[in-house]
Amino acid sequence: MAQNSAHYEQDKDAVELDIEYQAKNRITGTSLPTKRGSWPILFERASGSWWNPKFDSNALEEEQWKSYLPQTRKRFQYALFYIIIACIAWCVFFGTIRSDKWTYFLGGTLALLGFVALILWFSYTTFYERFCLHTSIVLTVVLCAAILVQFIYAQSDLSTMGSFTASIEVLLIMYAVLPMPLFVAIGIGVTHSILYEVLVVLQNKDMQSVTFIVGKVLLHLCIHIMGIHIFVMSQVTRRSTFWKIGQSVMAKRDLQVEKQIKEKMIHSLMPPKVALEVMDSQRSNPDEEVDDGREKKHNSKHKHHEKGEIIFRPFNMSSMEDVSILFADIVGFTKMSSNKTAEHLVGLLNDLFGRFDALCTQCGCEKISTLGDCYYCVSGCPEPKADHAQCCVEMGLGMIKAIKQFDKDNNESVNMRVGVHTGTVLCGIVGTRRFKFDVWSNDVTLANTMESSGVPGKIHISDASYKFLKDEYEVEEGPVVQDNRTYKVLIEDYNKETSQFSVRHKEDQKVIKTYFIHKPKKRSTAISPKASSGDLEKLGETDNVTVEIEQIGLSGATGEGGETKEKVGSRLSNHFDSKGADVNGVSPTELLHRRHSSGYYDASEQSLDKIEEIKDPAMVPMNDTWQHRLEMHRKNDEQIITCLQVDIKNKELFYRPPINQLTLSFLKMDLEHAYRNRYDEDLKYQNTVSSPRYHALLETVVSFIIFSLISVCCFIIFNRNIAWITVFFVSLLIEVLALVHTFTDIKCHEKKVADCPSCVHFLSGWYCRNLVGAVLASIPVIAVYSNMSCQLVLSSMLQDRFFCYCIVMAMLHYCNFTMLSSWMKSMLAALAGITLLILLGVELCFIPQPVSTTMSVILNMTGNSTMPPYVDVTAYPTHLFSGHHKLIFELILDILLLFLLIWFLNREFEISYRVSFHGDSGAAKAKQQMKENKEQADWLLHNIIPQHVSEQLKTTSKFSKNHKDVGVIFATIVNFNEFYDESYQGGREYLRVLNELVSDYEDLLDDKRFKDVEKIKTITSTFMAASGLNDVSRAQNKHPFCHLLALMEFCIEMQNVVQRFNDSIFNFDFILNIGYNFGEVTSGVIGTTKLLYDIWGDTVNISSRMYSTGVMGRIQVPSKTIEILGDFFEFEERGSIQVKGKGEMKVALLVKKKEGVHWE
Repeated sequence: MAQNSAHYEQDKDAVELDIEYQAKNRITGTSLPTKRGSWPILFERASGSWWNPKFDSNALEEEQWKSYLPQTRKRFQYALFYIIIACIAWCVFFGTIRSDKWTYFLGGTLALLGFVALILWFSYTTFYERFCLHTSIVLTVVLCAAILVQFIYAQSDLSTMGSFTASIEVLLIMYAVLPMPLFVAIGIGVTHSILYEVLVVLQNKDMQSVTFIVGKVLLHLCIHIMGIHIFVMSQVTRRSTFWKIGQSVMAKRDLQVEKQIKEKMIHSLMPPKVALEVMDSQRSNPDEEVDDGREKKHNSKHKHHEKGEIIFRPFNMSSMEDVSILFADIVGFTKMSSNKTAEHLVGLLNDLFGRFDALCTQCGCEKISTLGDCYYCVSGCPEPKADHAQCCVEMGLGMIKAIKQFDKDNNESVNMRVGVHTGTVLCGIVGTRRFKFDVWSNDVTLANTMESSGVPGKIHISDASYKFLKDEYEVEEGPVVQDNRTYKVLIEDYNKETSQFSVRHKEDQKVIKTYFIHKPKKRSTAISPKASSGDLEKLGETDNVTVEIEQIGLSGATGEGGETKEKVGSRLSNHFDSKGADVNGVSPTELLHRRHSSGYYDASEQSLDKIEEIKDPAMVPMNDTWQHRLEMHRKNDEQIITCLQVDIKNKELFYRPPINQLTLSFLKMDLEHAYRNRYDEDLKYQNTVSSPRYHALLETVVSFIIFSLISVCCFIIFNRNIAWITVFFVSLLIEVLALVHTFTDIKCHEKKVADCPSCVHFLSGWYCRNLVGAVLASIPVIAVYSNMSCQLVLSSMLQDRFFCYCIVMAMLHYCNFTMLSSWMKSMLAALAGITLLILLGVELCFIPQPVSTTMSVILNMTGNSTMPPYVDVTAYPTHLFSGHHKLIFELILDILLLFLLIWFLNREFEISYRVSFHGDSGAAKAKQQMKENKEQADWLLHNIIPQHVSEQLKTTSKFSKNHKDVGVIFATIVNFNEFYDESYQGGREYLRVLNELVSDYEDLLDDKRFKDVEKIKTITSTFMAASGLNDVSRAQNKHPFCHLLALMEFCIEMQNVVQRFNDSIFNFDFILNIGYNFGEVTSGVIGTTKLLYDIWGDTVNISSRMYSTGVMGRIQVPSKTIEILGDFFEFEERGSIQVKGKGEMKVALLVKKKEGVHWE
């Protein structure tokens, strides 16, 4: 057990599709590594019986049969068409030659034709599915009987060549095409072979020699070996293909969930339109996050620059006009939160902001973020909207009504103060991690001013917004507000103390009119701006958004005093547009929870690994673990069957692969290229017979057996000439080398690659494999043809007949090597057949005139000097290769029909193999896409929520926690507004500069010294970070306050970043103020359509006050901080200052880090 203990500890979040079957852990059902030394199984989930290949699940076996029924029916019908063509050809032949008893043969062939036509009609009926097996058995028996019935005549119009060819064609059709169990096929086939050869021997006394009988037995053995191999590999490939297509369909379904999760994560950060560029940049940096994200830099630039050198990161920021911005603040939040636990407070915020998120979606607004208890959104951005101002006003009215209902539901007394302004914004993303879609501009600041100067319970709008709302709402005038959108003049300021010039802006001051909105003048105009005509029909009696708001307010998201979350989600999904609504009524956190805990994934053992935590696997009863595995298999089977039955297109994959019907190449060149290079795939999870290398090994073994049996026939029947001996040894060497190569390709593949990678790559290439396969497939034919000689032609031992038997058998060998091109094999078979017909049509050797009797032949064969009285002395014609033998036309027909069968089978085999590859490729592609989507979703998630928090969200769908001794900083460029000017490109380039600074801050987080430091968010030019929120990381530190010390050192590095930035860009003199504090905080995740991780508490408020009341370019801390950090950092007391909400507070300023101190 100890050896396998490592396998029990696996990532529960890993999305692993078991595309190739592996051994399973008996306790958990999880995949175990494949041992190269173990025997391969036939296919994934095989029952273990090679003679009757089937799944270990009856449900899978039945569904496989149903899925393949169209292809089975089609192949069966193709075989019937072939038999009909053969019957017609023989009818023409018998009617043309009109030999003795030709009418009986013609009548019998016509009767068979009629019977096969009847079977063909039956195959198109619905009864075929029920009687498929019976139909195949009846057809096979009738065909075998039709061949044997000719022996009732002592002299047949069909030679032994024709009957032998027809026999092996029927056997091959039986094994390769007709649906029946293997033991039935072997039983019928072997019985037919025995009866056929017995009748041949009884009717042809010249074929009664032991060597001739042994040779014919070996040839029949060849056809049965070939047939069994084709049967088993067809069944294996079919079930392997079914499994892979099932896995592909399941992977695509799981992919849809990952896409939904990613879309929710995207919408939690930014509109989908903006997300495309972010995703592209993330794909271009696949190694940006390793382990905890601190090994690789994220879009970082060189840390040190020469003065004047400017290297900017990629930056996307769009300017949009006519955008309305709404800011809303919860009045009374501080009082409400003063007596609440962390979980209760986060729950209340989640409840309230959840209502706001739903309203935001309904009213056609785009939520931007929440800042503490402040909620802000926009309309007309990033997609323009003509009614943007009305959207924001309706949003504000809805928020006021919603918070009243919130008070009623939760027995609180809070209110909303809402401000709306319309203007121009810059929208985009600043930073490289924990980023979000945001808006910047003086108009955004003015909207914030509208809120702060407003009145609780009312919407305060600017004159700019009012111009878009005339005659829509009843308003009253509000106070004038200072307009910050003044015209700035760039000046150069000289600092006498530093003797340096710096850039400044000089601006004028203006004021604007404002208004308070009372209510809509006409209720009919207050309909949700986002609702389309189709949405309005869904709303039914609802005339405007006000009614919907009341419905939302009737139940809090927490379910206190109202309906449950499920009912609210159901109601919202009926009324709200899908853009911002939850996926299938499920919030992002619930989606994450479902990804890891719902039956959606758990039902598929192969889709997601869900591993139970078992302390001692040995203590689990074997019957319980077996039942657990069976239950997991049953659920997995149900999932595969359900997925295949959902969409008819899934079943079409089994019989309508995307290939060119003529060349059989895939329609997509990249797929064709992958198919040809499939042999190079990794063997890690390829321990099945259906895998390319095991498949190649089996085909090589079969080829070696067929060559060996045909060689034995050649040695015992033909004369041993030098050409045949040479060909035999060369062919034997080639066969042995091929066996060694295919065997070592499995057992010693890594060593071969290490020793000579170019050799392995060349031998595994498509053209090389086809060339080698062509040689191996042709060896039996070449071996037989090497025995052609005048001695054989003139032989009186019927060696020429046996030669033709061997050629026919050797031609069937071209049905082997199914992974190779069918056209190549068919053309080689055609070449072999044409060669035989040419040899039959020319006189190779001088042949003396035949005698009138065959007495000498009989005497030579029997050794008797007395000719039996029943022997017809004219029964034996001239030599077969005389060039004018009467059987030449029959042999031409035999070869043509044989070639047609070989071409048909080769085509069907290649199509089946390509279908298998297509299913495998589809599953692998879907798995890769799902993996990418999961990685992107996790990447996005970790940009919203820290990884240690997201782990808990996946199991509980909630998160709120109290933390002690957490460090919090606010770092802001206090003079950024002085630099910011919208007269040049709307301020875009100034935000580019801000993006560089913020990104440089974030690059510091890659340093292992700051593993406990994490960014919380950015607010315009203010950077907020905290340390000590990850309890696991914090517990690994040697010093109890290591995270606080690291945060202070992080502050120092931030100052260095700003200084280097100022040095790099001429005349920039940014000043960084940092406020530092530590203490107890509450962390939590709030929001429904847009998740937000944030921290709250008095510690956070004081930290904010520390930077706002600080000294230019310094780090200010409360005096209590010196007690913790004083041993490592040097401070200077500043005295007492007035702090809002706290009164007088003693503070200090950081001087420097003490020399030689370490805390790691």
